[in-house]
Amino acid sequence: MLARPPMPRRFLLCLAAHGAFLAAACATAPVQTPRDWTSFRQEGEASWYGPDFHGKTTANGERYNMLNLTAAHKQLPFNSLVRVTNLANGKTATVRINDRGPFLKGRILDLSYGAARALDASGAGVIPVRIEVVGKAAPSKPASGKAKKSSTTSPQAGP
Repeated sequence: MLARPPMPRRFLLCLAAHGAFLAAACATAPVQTPRDWTSFRQEGEASWYGPDFHGKTTANGERYNMLNLTAAHKQLPFNSLVRVTNLANGKTATVRINDRGPFLKGRILDLSYGAARALDASGAGVIPVRIEVVGKAAPSKPASGKAKKSSTTSPQAGP
């Protein structure tokens, strides 16, 4: 048998450095989220969803009611109260986050049909919006109906 020549030390060090670099590059960093969401502001496009989802369970466990002033956002905590301004006409509505989405590129918010009506946007497919967190509501009843009764401020439409 022939003996394999020893690998040069420089090659081994380079191989180890590349391995460490690849391991660090592939590691996923935890998602950074604000501890205080009250300063959260965002502008972008919003769409709305209605009859096809009415009565189905939302991501937070409650039944979707298309007439309520609710919305879906990718990262805001459930039950966040968000003031939504329709940048096309200046109308505002305060909605409660109860679902996750939207899942289409470029969209920042999916509004319930009721919220879209309050913003005078139920005819449009997509509207430009500004969103601002203004508070937090108590959790609503989950689809099973076993939640406590809440006595907090309800979402509301603005001028």
